[in-house]
Amino acid sequence: MKKPITLMIKPASSLCNLNCDYCFYLDEEKNRLDKKRKIMNSNTIENIVKNAHDTSDNINYIFQGGEPSLASLSWFENFFSLVEKYKNENDIISYSFQTNGTLIDDKFAAFLKKHNFLVGVSFDGFSRIHDLHRKFSDGSKSSKQVKKGLSSLSEHKVDHNILCVVTNEVAQNIEKIYTNLVKDGYLYHQYIACLDPLEDKENKFLTPSVYGKFLVELFDLWIADLQRNKNVSIRLFNNFVSILLGNPPEACDMNGICSVQYVFESNGDVFPCDFYCLDDYLLGNINENTFTQLDNKRDEINFIKNPPNLHEDCKVCPYLYLCRGGCPRYKDSNNKFRFCSSYKYLFENRLRVFKQLASYIIENN
Repeated sequence: MKKPITLMIKPASSLCNLNCDYCFYLDEEKNRLDKKRKIMNSNTIENIVKNAHDTSDNINYIFQGGEPSLASLSWFENFFSLVEKYKNENDIISYSFQTNGTLIDDKFAAFLKKHNFLVGVSFDGFSRIHDLHRKFSDGSKSSKQVKKGLSSLSEHKVDHNILCVVTNEVAQNIEKIYTNLVKDGYLYHQYIACLDPLEDKENKFLTPSVYGKFLVELFDLWIADLQRNKNVSIRLFNNFVSILLGNPPEACDMNGICSVQYVFESNGDVFPCDFYCLDDYLLGNINENTFTQLDNKRDEINFIKNPPNLHEDCKVCPYLYLCRGGCPRYKDSNNKFRFCSSYKYLFENRLRVFKQLASYIIENN
C-alpha cells in the first residue's frame, strides 16, 4: 500500500459570499501578489485527480475556501466523474467539505449524502454571537441562512459537525453556545482559536486569559455530559485524551512539527499548509509539477522543521508532552505559542480529571 495523502482543494480560492472580519484566508490573500479569485477549471481538476491516484491508493479529499459551494454543484459532479476515471479498484477515498452553510440546499445536501461527505459547518454557536463577525458582503446577517443549510444537512442525514471560531465573545458565552448546540442535537464540535491577521501579533480577537477560562469552562461542560452518558465530541479534548492513552494526536497542530499536506489553489498553485498559502511558501503548480517535485520543494524551503519549533521555555515545561509547542502560525512576537498560558491554566486546573478519564477508558476497554 502506498502512503496516504491529504489534499485540500479550494475550488473557488478565497471567493466567498461572506465577509467575515476574522477570516485568516482573506488576510493571506491580501499578502499575496496573485489574488487567484476564480473558479478552478476542469483541466486543473483533472491534473489533481490523475496525479493523486498515480501517487497514492489512500486519498482524503478536503474541499475548503473561501466558500467551496460557490463553484456550483456541476463542478463537484465533474470532479467525481474524473475520480471515477482515474481511481483504481482498491483505492480508499474519503471526502470532507468545509462550508459556511449558506448555500447548502436540499439538492446540494443530497449530493453530499450520496458521496458520503463529512461536512464541517462554520457556526459560532447562536445568532447574536455568530452575526457579530460572520456577515454577508453587504453587511447583512448570515445566521438565518446557516441554520437553513444545517437543516438541509440534517434532513438528508449528512454526517456533519460544527466548526466554531473562538473569539473573546464566543469564549465569554460558551455555556450558552455549548448548551444550545447539544440541545439542537449537534454532538460533534470543533472550537478553533481565532487567528489574528499576519501583521498583528497582539491577540486582536482572542486574548490568552479569556481563552484559558474558556477551555476550563468548556471542559467542565463536556465532562458533566460524559458523566450523564452523553458523549459530545470536542476535537481538542479528544486529542489530549488520546495522547494520555499513548496514542499520537490526530490534529496536525498538536504533533509538534508540521505534517505533509497539499493545498491546491484554484489556478493549480500548491502550498504546504492552509495557514501558509503565501508567496514565500509556494511549492509549485499541479499543472506543471509532479507530487515528487512538490515534495522536493517542501524540503528545499525546509517547511517541516526538525527538531520541532519550540521556544526555550517549552524545554522545561511539564506540559510539553501534551501541548507540543503549538502551531507555528500561533506564535506571538516573541516566537512563543500565544496560548501557552491558556493551556497551562487548563492543565493546572483540570489535568487530574483528564488523567482520570484516560484511566477509566483503559479500565473499561
